[in-house]
Amino acid sequence: MAKLEEYRDKIKQLLIKYSQYKPSYGEVEIEKIFDTEGDHYQILSVGWNQQKRVYGTMMHMDIKDEKIWIQQNTTEADIARELVEMGVPKHDIVIGFHTAKMRQMTDFAVG
Repeated sequence: MAKLEEYRDKIKQLLIKYSQYKPSYGEVEIEKIFDTEGDHYQILSVGWNQQKRVYGTMMHMDIKDEKIWIQQNTTEADIARELVEMGVPKHDIVIGFHTAKMRQMTDFAVG
């Protein structure tokens, strides 16, 4: 249980950090979503840029079977590397937006 709480805290720290970066265009807010019961964590961009709707997931991470799954990352940040620097072992990080075959070719967990 301590490992689960540690991973929740690390994910939240990372997402809070990136949620503080505000887009330089339009009226766009960054929302944090922390579902600690289902272990789903996201930051979304929501708003308008002139007459165009802005809505999308910037980062999405889940915790499954005591591993952190990076489900989405539309930024240039290397959040897997940042998690490793925060003390999460590579074997507990899954790059979920890659196919299982592609994940086998990385230093991270397959799933």
